[in-house]
Amino acid sequence: IVSNILIFSCSNIVGVCTHYPAEGSQRQAFQETRECIQARLHSQRENQQQERLLLSVLPRHVAMEMKADINAKQEDMMFHKIYIQKHDNVR
Repeated sequence: IVSNILIFSCSNIVGVCTHYPAEGSQRQAFQETRECIQARLHSQRENQQQERLLLSVLPRHVAMEMKADINAKQEDMMFHKIYIQKHDNVR
C-alpha cells in the first residue's frame, strides 16, 4: 500500500510539474494570437475610414487612380503626377 501511495504521489507531482507550464505557454500563445487579430482588425478599420475620407473629398475615379499610383510605389515619381482632368461641354 505504501508503494502504491508513493507511486501515485510521484505521478501526480510529475503531472503537476508538466501541466502548469504547458498551460501557461498555451495561454500566452492564445493571447499573442488574439492581440495579432485585434491589431489586424484595427488596421482594416482604419484603412476603411481612410478610404471613405478619400472618397468624400475626391471623385471616385480620381481617388482610385491615386490609390493605384500610390500602391505602385514609384518613389521617384511621388507627388509629380497631377490629377487634373479637363472636361468640355459640361453642363
